[in-house]
Amino acid sequence: MENQPRFNGMQKTVLILFTALALIGLLWIIRVLAIDGFLQIGIPQVSANDTSLTLSLDNGDIVRGSKGIIASGSKPESKLSLLIDDVKVTAKSVMQQKAMLTFEAEGMKSGDGFKNSIWVNDKLAYTFDKNIAGFTKLTVPINAELLQQGNNKITLRAGSKKTPDDKEGERDVWKFRALKFELGDGTVLDDPNYKTATVYTVGTASGAAQDPSTFQKEFNYVIKDDKYRSVYYLWDTLELHETNHKVELIAEEGTSKKAKTVIVQVDNTAPVLEVVSPIEGRTYKNRIAVNVKSNDAISGTASVVAKLDGKVIELPAELQTTELPVGAHKLEVSTTDKAGNERSSAVNFQVLNETPELPSQPAPTDRSSISSAELKLSVQVDDSTKDPLDVSFYKARRYDLSETGKHEALTHAVDREPPLELVPQGETMMTDEQRSLVAVKDGQYLVNDNKEKFPYHRFTFEVGNDPLTDSDIVWTGHSLPDRLVTMYVWNFDTQLWEDIDSNRGTEDFTLRGRIKPAQMVRGGKVEVLVQDRIPTTGDYDFAFLWMTDTQYYSESFPKIYDLMTKWTVDHWKEKKFSYMVHTGDIINNWNSKTEWENASKSMKTLDDAHIPYGIVAGNHDVAYDVGNYEEFWKYFGRERYIKQPTFGGDLNNNRDHYDLVSVKGNDFVIVYLGWVIDPKTFDWANSVLKKYADRNAIIATHEYLKPSKAYYGQGRWVYERLVEPNPNVFMVLGGHNPGVAYNIKKIGDRKVLELLSDYQNGPEGGQGYMRFLQFDLQNKQLFVNTYSPYLNKYNFFKPDEDEFVLPLNLKPIEKQVATDYIGIYSRTNELIGKASKVPSGSTATVPYPNTQPGESYSWFAIARDEFGGFSRSDVWSFTTK
Repeated sequence: MENQPRFNGMQKTVLILFTALALIGLLWIIRVLAIDGFLQIGIPQVSANDTSLTLSLDNGDIVRGSKGIIASGSKPESKLSLLIDDVKVTAKSVMQQKAMLTFEAEGMKSGDGFKNSIWVNDKLAYTFDKNIAGFTKLTVPINAELLQQGNNKITLRAGSKKTPDDKEGERDVWKFRALKFELGDGTVLDDPNYKTATVYTVGTASGAAQDPSTFQKEFNYVIKDDKYRSVYYLWDTLELHETNHKVELIAEEGTSKKAKTVIVQVDNTAPVLEVVSPIEGRTYKNRIAVNVKSNDAISGTASVVAKLDGKVIELPAELQTTELPVGAHKLEVSTTDKAGNERSSAVNFQVLNETPELPSQPAPTDRSSISSAELKLSVQVDDSTKDPLDVSFYKARRYDLSETGKHEALTHAVDREPPLELVPQGETMMTDEQRSLVAVKDGQYLVNDNKEKFPYHRFTFEVGNDPLTDSDIVWTGHSLPDRLVTMYVWNFDTQLWEDIDSNRGTEDFTLRGRIKPAQMVRGGKVEVLVQDRIPTTGDYDFAFLWMTDTQYYSESFPKIYDLMTKWTVDHWKEKKFSYMVHTGDIINNWNSKTEWENASKSMKTLDDAHIPYGIVAGNHDVAYDVGNYEEFWKYFGRERYIKQPTFGGDLNNNRDHYDLVSVKGNDFVIVYLGWVIDPKTFDWANSVLKKYADRNAIIATHEYLKPSKAYYGQGRWVYERLVEPNPNVFMVLGGHNPGVAYNIKKIGDRKVLELLSDYQNGPEGGQGYMRFLQFDLQNKQLFVNTYSPYLNKYNFFKPDEDEFVLPLNLKPIEKQVATDYIGIYSRTNELIGKASKVPSGSTATVPYPNTQPGESYSWFAIARDEFGGFSRSDVWSFTTK
C-alpha cells in the first residue's frame, strides 16, 4: 500500500476539472455532428420551416375574426402539433378530401318518386332523383365528415315513396354491380365480403315480406388512422392584440422533428372612411364632385366601392346634375382593408331641376295649313330656375296612320304578353274607320277588351331609307284600373318583342321609346306592338316576400345575404309587405359555424326591425339527416321566434311550425314542414290545418316541385296527405331544385297554386333574387314578381317564368288597350334656325326659309340652358298653301 502513488488535494481538483472539460467537449462535438446530420442517436431534431409540411397560412397573411387553420405533415405517420404564440392548441384530426363511391346501376325508378339512397354509418349521404334503365355508371361523393377512423358501413338502399328511411310500403327494385369505394388520395378500399362478379339486387316487390336484407345491401370498409393526415383548428382572433402572431406546425416523424413557422398579422379593425363630397343634406346644381378618403393603419386599404342610387361609379367622379333625376339621391361608399374588415358610409343630397320645360304652343299649330309666304316657326319656352335659353329649330319626319295607304295596323288578343312571334296567327287588319281613330291625337280611341286573353294593337311602319338615327315611337291612350300598358318593338337580332316603355291608368298617358336602328329596322320597316300587361309592382293590396336556398350566400357571398335583408327592411312599407317566407337551405354545409353565423347575422336584420317571418330547414341545413337538427336549433330554434306576434306554435323546437298572419281582413295560417317530413309531422300538420280551417292556408316546405312541374321527393305525399284533404290550402311554396315552375291544381271548385323558386345555380349563388307574392283583393288575383336588390333588376329567367299572374278564384280578369294615337318621330340635325338667350316664359321665333306651296313639313325644337340642361319638343307638322 505504501508503494502506490498518492494524490494530494491540489492534484485531485485538477483531475476533476480536466475530466469535466473533456466531457463538455465531447458533448459539444456530438451536438455539432447531430445538427449537421452526421450523427443520429435518438435525440429529436427540429428543422425549421420545412417545405414538406403544409400550413394553410403563409408568412405575411392578414387574418381576422374566426380563421380556420389546416395543417398536414409530409408522411402518413407524422404526429402533428399546432402552436400559436408558442402555446399548443387543441386541433382536430381530419381527412380533407371527399371519398367517392362508384357503381353501375340498372332499373332504378327514383324519378318516379322512390327514395333510393346511400347511407354512411347509418347517416343519409345521398338520395337519387332520376330513372335509370340499362346499367349506368354512377358516382356518389361522400363527404369526409360522414366517415370515421376505423370501420365504415356503407349501405345501398331501395326506397319507398315516403322517406329515405321508411321501413314500410312498396319499394323500388333495382340492381347494381362494379362497386368501388375510393378515398380522396386515390386509395381503393375493399370489403372482403364483396363479390366482384356478382350483380346485387335491392328492393322487394309490393306485397313481399319486408326483410331489411332484401331492400338494402351493406358493405364495410376500414379507414386506417394514417389517412387522417391533417389537423384543423378554428382560431378566434377577436380577443387578440392587433399585431404580429406566430403560428407554428411541428411534425414528429420518428426520431426527428420538422417545423414550419409563419408570422401573420391580426387585423379586426375596419378602415377609416370619410366622404369629403358631396355633403349630407346639400342641394346641388350643375356639377357634383365625388371625393372619398380611406386609410387603414394596420393592413392597408384593399378597395373602395361607391354606389350612386344603387349603381357602382368610379372614384373620383364628377357628376353632371343634368344627367341625374331631379330630387333625392344617395351615395353609398364601402371600404375594405386587406384583412376583409369593412366600413360603410352614406350621404343623402338633392339635385335641382336643371331641365328646361318642353317647348310648347307651336306655331304653326300641329297639322295646320298655312301660307308659305314669310313663314315663321315659334315655341314657348320655360325654365324651372329661370335661366335664359338657347332655342334651336330642326327639320324632322313623322310616320303615322294619317298617311293614307301606308303602314299596316292590326288587332288581336293572345294568351300571353308579349307574343312569342312577330306575327301571331289570327290577327285582324284594322278597317279604315279603326285606322282613323289612331291616326291623330284627338280623344277618339280604338278600344279592344278581353277577359280571357291579352289584347294588343300591332303596327308596321314603312320608313324607307330614313336612317332613324334620332327617333322615338310615341303612343297615347289608356287602359282599365290596375292594368299596365306596355309598348314593344320587334328586335330582329333576338327575334323577340323588346319592352321599351310602359305605364298605367284610366286617364290618357303617353309612352315613348327610342328606336335602335341596327336591331329594330329591317327592309325599311319598324314593327311596334302595344299590349295590356301584368303590373310589375304597386297595384295590389299587400304582399308576402319569399326567399329560399340562400346556402351559397351564407357560404361565399354573405354581403348579398346582408343586402337582401337590409333591402327588405328599407322597402317593407313601400312594397306593402306583410310577411316573409324562407323555404330552407339556409346554409350550404350543416356543420359550418361560419355559415350559420353569416346566415343568423343576415336574418337578425329582420329580427331587429320586427319583421314577421318564418323559416324552415332544408337538406343542407341538416346534412340529409332527419335527426341532425342540432345546429339548426342553435341558430333558428323556437326561442328565436316565440316572441314574434305571428308565431302560432311548433313541433320539436321549430323543426316544424306554423304562423298566423292577418292582413286587411284576410286571415292566413302558414305551415312550415322541415326536412324530412315523417308521419308524426304529417299528423301534426293535419291537426293545425283542421284547427285553422277558417284561415287561408299556405304550406311552406323545402322540396315540392321539379322545374318540369312534376312532384319531387315528398312533394306528392304533401299533396295527397295535406293539400287534398284540407280545403283551406290554396298555396304550396318550395325550393331545393334549381329553377322555377308553377301549377294551378284544380281540386273540385278549388284552385291550389303550387310554386317552385330556386336561383342557387345562378352567378354568385343566385345574385339575391327573391319572389314577391302580391295580393289584389278586388280583382282576386296574385301578381308574382321576381327581383334582385343586389342587381336592382327584375327577372332572372324569362319574363313569363319570373313574372306572372295567378287567379285566387275562377273570376276572369278584365283587360283593355285603348289607343288614341301612335306614330314615329324621326328627328334630324338639319338646322332651320336658332334664337339665343331667350328669357324663360317667353316665345322663341325663327324664319323658315325656302318653303314651297303644297308641301308637308315636320319640325321640332330644342331648348338649352348654360349648364347643359336641355329638352326636346314633340314633332309637329304643317302643310303649305
